[in-house]
Amino acid sequence: MLYEETEKKEIERVYAVFADYIRESPYLEWLWSDKLGYLLLKISTKKRYVEEEILVDTADQLAEVLFSEVSMDVLQMTGNDHTEQTADPLELAEIKRRWTPFLERLPEYQTVCEKILAGEK
Repeated sequence: MLYEETEKKEIERVYAVFADYIRESPYLEWLWSDKLGYLLLKISTKKRYVEEEILVDTADQLAEVLFSEVSMDVLQMTGNDHTEQTADPLELAEIKRRWTPFLERLPEYQTVCEKILAGEK
């Protein structure tokens, strides 16, 4: 068994909340492997290349990666070369605004977002 049943259900719940975001993103792909379990791929569609593969072990891990991806979208949009921890007030407000729909459905992951903004793992 790759996952405990409760962890598998929680991973699937987090995925379901972010499913449209993942599907619409040109940089992410979600897969199931019978040998490894859930995989989140960071990809380049232009280069047809997998830049990073993430073996998802826990729902917390998946939530952290996906909330970080949402915040990185904001930082890339603004063109500033920095992290969430050094985001200016407008960027920070936009990050939080984009997180809101996900946090409304996953409020228990608020601490994950706080850790991202604090630079904690």
